[in-house]
Amino acid sequence: MDRSTLRGLKAVKVVVDAATPDMERIGLTQDHLRTDIEEKLRGAGINVSNDAQEFLGLGISTSPARRGPQPVSMELAVYQVVQLNRNKTTKTVAPTWSLQRVLLLPSRQVGRIVPRAMDDLVSQFIQAYREVNAGAGP
Repeated sequence: MDRSTLRGLKAVKVVVDAATPDMERIGLTQDHLRTDIEEKLRGAGINVSNDAQEFLGLGISTSPARRGPQPVSMELAVYQVVQLNRNKTTKTVAPTWSLQRVLLLPSRQVGRIVPRAMDDLVSQFIQAYREVNAGAGP
């Protein structure tokens, strides 16, 4: 998706989809993941506000594997209010920038690797944000 849609973004709210029971069991709770993302954004000089209309959303899906590697799908996306060109009165919230990762992980390593993969996605968002918002950041 187009990083130019991040230009002029003043603040974002961070939203994390509800964690699966498997994720919560290994300590990857919705609140923990959201707090980690918010801290990383603030550390990069990006304003985080629960009042912002635009939000950075993280979704993580897992499928329990009885044997073998566990599939994990991750998506980090910026959602903004958009307007249809063909009908200016029609507005909706849609992803305007996103990244995805699909991982196959040994079950015992999910709790260690997922946070690192999430950090990588957030770092890529920060980089894209800075590229179109000159002077943003510490």
